[in-house]
Amino acid sequence: MLDVIAVSALIIYITRVVLGYKQTWDRYQLLVNRTLYEKTLASGFGSVHFLLDASEQQQVNCRWTVGNTCERFIHEKFKEKIEMPVDKAMDTLLRLGLVTEQPFDGYLKLQAVPCVKAYKALEQRWNSLIGLG
Repeated sequence: MLDVIAVSALIIYITRVVLGYKQTWDRYQLLVNRTLYEKTLASGFGSVHFLLDASEQQQVNCRWTVGNTCERFIHEKFKEKIEMPVDKAMDTLLRLGLVTEQPFDGYLKLQAVPCVKAYKALEQRWNSLIGLG
């Protein structure tokens, strides 16, 4: 009888340890996923999304205007003064096919592609990065 109680207690103890470890592991994974999600939002995709929205609202802009708009937006929302690397961001948007540049009155004007086309371009890019396409 004592053997059955000892084995049952041991099984219960091992189960508690395993479940406690699993719970700790799940919390750790959640923390990692949250951190990665926040980093992703803070990286290029957040900038691309903002620039795409800004470009849709003002169909034609120059790089300088977009840079000032981004800097103002970040200052208003986050109270941080930054210098937007517009040339890098524009090169990325052009490379991803989210924006086109057209000569107009001696300047290069930006034109955002339609949302559906931009979504498909981003989806294809994402799928190629994770190996789905």
